[in-house]
Order: sequence, then structure tokens, then C-alpha cells
Amino acid sequence: MEGLGAPCDLHIHSYYSDGNLSPEELVRRARSAGLSALSITDHDTVLGQEEAVRASSKYGIEFLTGIELSIREGGLSLHILGYLFDPGNPDLLHSVQELSKARLERARSIIRKLDDEGVRIPFEVVLEEAGNGTVGRPHIANVLWKSGFVDGIQDAFNRYIGYSRPCYVPEVVLPLERVVRLIEGAGGVAVWAHPGKNIRRKVLLERLCESGVKGLEVYHPNHVLDVEKELRASAAERGLICTGGSDFHSRETMQADIGEISVSYEAVLALREAVSGCRDW
Repeated sequence: MEGLGAPCDLHIHSYYSDGNLSPEELVRRARSAGLSALSITDHDTVLGQEEAVRASSKYGIEFLTGIELSIREGGLSLHILGYLFDPGNPDLLHSVQELSKARLERARSIIRKLDDEGVRIPFEVVLEEAGNGTVGRPHIANVLWKSGFVDGIQDAFNRYIGYSRPCYVPEVVLPLERVVRLIEGAGGVAVWAHPGKNIRRKVLLERLCESGVKGLEVYHPNHVLDVEKELRASAAERGLICTGGSDFHSRETMQADIGEISVSYEAVLALREAVSGCRDW
């Protein structure tokens, strides 16, 4: 990939959401992969950010604060990435705490539905599976698999907890404008995560741009070359920042290893230029 500096991975998950490695381990692996910068973008939580900041100083690699938040727009479930925000911002902290409570209630509702189907797993076991992380369907899927109810993680989604399946419960999400305001209010910049072929829905893209989204995640394991080309063209047309990353979760479930999908350091410079003022987060 063209551009100055070593590549960067701006989409990684730790065990504070649905990954299985600590922030320090992720930072160490990013440094070993020869990256110049990384961001840990856990779902609905900033719990691992301070640990990652300390680790980045220890291993000599640049770290960008990150988060991944869900929205629904145009009948679709979409994700927004936030970068370079203050992880101690009170409004942001309050919102992610409320989302964490909603995730717990969603998990309880899914388990009740599973029980109605004759598939009984204790809620406490799901909490143990989540460990430090915010509870999500992947943790329930792992427990179903370990308990012998399904043949694997994907089978759990296909049979029980995936969209339109008998035990599916919709997630609680914040409105698009609220998500962008939270990120910008904490000093950060919002990016549309893994747009894929949704980018062809121009009305949807216009809505996100109008809301204040300033970037597109062009490089992602789910994006084939034609999609990357289309996303780059759309970003250039609208003056949006091109970002990218591996979306690494764990050794077992990874589509790409840390740094395998990356973006030029120019993306970091562009993100820093987009935020109001300079922060050493």
C-alpha cells in the first residue's frame, strides 16, 4: 500500500469486548508485526483504552483510542468507528455504561428464548465466558458449542441466535446522530466501519456524511478488490478519510491476523487533522 511510514491496523478487538487477547498482548503483537500504529476498537466499551495506552508506550508503537458502536439506518445494521477521543469523557462513559446494561438484558432475553426451545444454558456460565468483556452473542454461541448443543459458533447463529432465528433478540443501539455527537463531543472523529457493498446505497452514504461521519473503512477482510476500489472512489469524491484494519478478534475466529489488512500511516495523519486540536491519547 502506498504512503509514508509503516502500515497501521486501525480495527482490532480485545477481551474487553468479543476478542480473547488483552490490550497489552494486542499491542505487543502489533509491534512484532512491524506496524507503526494501531487502534483497539472494542464494541460499546472503553475499558481497555488506558491499558493499551500504557502498553503502546512500553512497546514503542503509536496508539489511537478507538471504539465500535452499532446503529440502525435505512433498515440496516451498521457500525461506526470512533477514533482519537478522550476515553474519560463523561457523556461517552455514561452512554457505554447504558449500552453495557442493555447487552446484559439482551443476553438474558436470548437465554430465556433458548430455554423455551429446550436449550438450557446458565446465564452465569455466559458471564464467565465473557470474562472481562461486554456480553454478546459470540459468548452465548461459545457456551452453546461447549455444551454440545451446536456443532460450532456459526451453527449456533444459523440455528438459534442469528437474525430471524427463533432465539434472536434485537440489539439496543443509539441513533446515528447521537453516536456521531458522542464521538465528536469527546474530541474524536467518526468513520463508517466495513461498508462493503452498502456503499452502493448512495442515500445511506449521504445520510452518514450529513450526520458528520468523516471517513470510510476501505480496507477490511470482507472487502474484495472491486469493493475497495469503489470505496476509494467514493471517499475521494466526498473528501472522506480512508481507514482500514484486520478486524482481529481471536486466533480461532480471525479472518485476518493483526496487520494482515492495514492502511497507510497517512490515514493516521488524516484522522489527527480531522479532530479539533491535538490530543496525546
